[in-house]
Order: sequence, then structure tokens, then C-alpha cells
Amino acid sequence: MSLSSITVRVDNETKSQYESICAELGLSSSAAINTFIRAVVRQQGLPFLLNIRQELSREERLKKALENIPIYTPKFDMEGNIIIDGDTPPSFADWVVNG
Repeated sequence: MSLSSITVRVDNETKSQYESICAELGLSSSAAINTFIRAVVRQQGLPFLLNIRQELSREERLKKALENIPIYTPKFDMEGNIIIDGDTPPSFADWVVNG
């Protein structure tokens, strides 16, 4: 397989930070670039999203945060006692037992 070269222009500070991060990862600059290029080819696009970040309103941030909170519905036996099993969140089980 023959090799080709790619020349990239980048400011000195960014290059220095890039090389430092690569060194911490144990990669040469060339190996990191090759990894990126292979990811682009494999995914047929950039391996990350490009978007224009828009600030969310307070209500939108709250709604998004609430979407990630799991809802637990307790289970009851025939006498109306809460059943504590492996699916019961530990904090809820502790509250039931200790009040």
C-alpha cells in the first residue's frame, strides 16, 4: 500500500496542546490523525456531531433534566404492604424500612 501526505495548518498553541494530549495518550501526532481519518471513512462522515449550539431556556433545561429521572412505581402485596425486591431503588427501600 502506498502512502500519501496531508498538510494541515494550525496555530502554534493548538498544535502544542494537541501534541501534549497525544503524548499523554501514548500516540504520535501522525497516529492520532490516522485514527481520525479511519473513523471518518468507517462512519462515512465525521465521528462527532457538528451543530450550532443554541442556549436552552430554563424551562427546556428543566424538562430535559426531568426526562432523565427514573420513575419508580412501588409494588404492593394483597394487604397493601410495599414489596421490597431487587428492583426497588435503595433510597426508597431505606425510606420504607426506616421512615
